[in-house]
Amino acid sequence: MNTKNFRFHMPVAVHYGVGIAHNMTGWIRGERVMIVCDPFLYQSGVAEKLGGALEGKTVSYFSGIEPNPSTVSVDACAEAARAARAETVIGVGGGSAMDVAKVVACLVTNGGSIYDYYAGGTKRFGPRAVKLILIPTTAGTGSEVTNVGVYTNPRAGVKMPFVTDEFWADEALIDPEMTYSLPPAVTASTGMDAFCHAIEAYWNKESQPMCDFLAMGALKTILENIKAAYDHPDDTAARGAMITAALVAGVAFSQTRTTGIHAVSFPLTTEFHASHGAACSITLPAFIRAAKQGAAEKLRVLAGYLGYADADALADGVEALMRSMKMPVRLQELGVREADIPHIAEVGLTAAIIQLTPAEMNQETVEALLRSIL
Repeated sequence: MNTKNFRFHMPVAVHYGVGIAHNMTGWIRGERVMIVCDPFLYQSGVAEKLGGALEGKTVSYFSGIEPNPSTVSVDACAEAARAARAETVIGVGGGSAMDVAKVVACLVTNGGSIYDYYAGGTKRFGPRAVKLILIPTTAGTGSEVTNVGVYTNPRAGVKMPFVTDEFWADEALIDPEMTYSLPPAVTASTGMDAFCHAIEAYWNKESQPMCDFLAMGALKTILENIKAAYDHPDDTAARGAMITAALVAGVAFSQTRTTGIHAVSFPLTTEFHASHGAACSITLPAFIRAAKQGAAEKLRVLAGYLGYADADALADGVEALMRSMKMPVRLQELGVREADIPHIAEVGLTAAIIQLTPAEMNQETVEALLRSIL
């Protein structure tokens, strides 16, 4: 057991229950509410159904959220929230909508543009006066329990994380019912993203006992339920297990941050247009093998706990699971060519989190890892 000093701080109030998202009036602050979501959740009526259940509240909506949300979308949403004089901001959806809701809740009263605070901006957010409620509709991102938002900056052409304590939500509502209609491909992608969150928290150079136990439980639950949720979308038990595992994985990596898997995913999403889950999980088996360099004993223990002979068998098993869910397992499937490898490695290495990987991460080693899965 690791006995080094550690700190664990996760101030989000978590509420779990089937149907809980449609009974949240008691958590609303003030009279004016903005719901932030993606176009599908608005056009399908899901967002309006949630808003309609808020008795006596004035509800406005912003649905211009794209995957890997841009700073342009953030500023547009913030302008709409200020115009609506929102007192509570609710982020409903996957990581994109929830990440936008985080920064918008801060910008309502702090003013200005996201560029003033992020990617070279010199301002810092003051205390957030607007209440922030997050409701995940996928079992994967964990954004509802982290103080991190990730945004694509078109000015620089890069995707970068933004960390501030003002991004901790006041409430996270975990409602399995919100995931019942997820198509199989999204179930697979977001579920494997949660798996990456958990294993990166576990092997992280900043790992700690509380996160280790959370991560191990999340990993086992995902392996036991993701294929059932993929094959049988109406399996409510599997859906409940998956959204719980994603939550627990989110809590684990909220303390440690992620590692090389997520660092390398940034150029795969922005330049090769992979979904976030696919961009992360495609390198997962290779990073499991690489992590043996500095976390051999932890990976031996984890592999045994998950029912595998060793870390290599775990890597093989994860890849087989991904293939069974028709997920990409080779970079060529994303359109990556040999000539792209040095650039992907270079961009990945600009993310500080890559150095939290328990292996030597430099241009040579990252290129070698990527070529092993080309």
